[in-house]
Amino acid sequence: MKTRRIAIRELISNGIDDPKDLAKELKVTVPTIKRDLQAMKTMTEEDFSFQKRQTSQEILDKKDEILRMLDDEDYYTENGDINILKITKELKTSRATVMSVLNGE
Repeated sequence: MKTRRIAIRELISNGIDDPKDLAKELKVTVPTIKRDLQAMKTMTEEDFSFQKRQTSQEILDKKDEILRMLDDEDYYTENGDINILKITKELKTSRATVMSVLNGE
């Protein structure tokens, strides 16, 4: 999906912007292109690139940071639930990463 959206952006920069033409060029359906175009409106520049793999130390540091956040009441909702969205945004990490720490992985 990410690769397709990068390709769409490239095609648009080359002057191909009609959803039918984009769909034909990328061999997908027009509704798929329309969904991608809608999603691309909210994507950041960073979303259009592939990030390097993290080192083991970076992963451990992120895990430690998540655990620290879980001890801080600022990262909980009024109901007492963990505010996963706040953690993911602050650390610029995925929900899966936070969930793996919560599950003890």
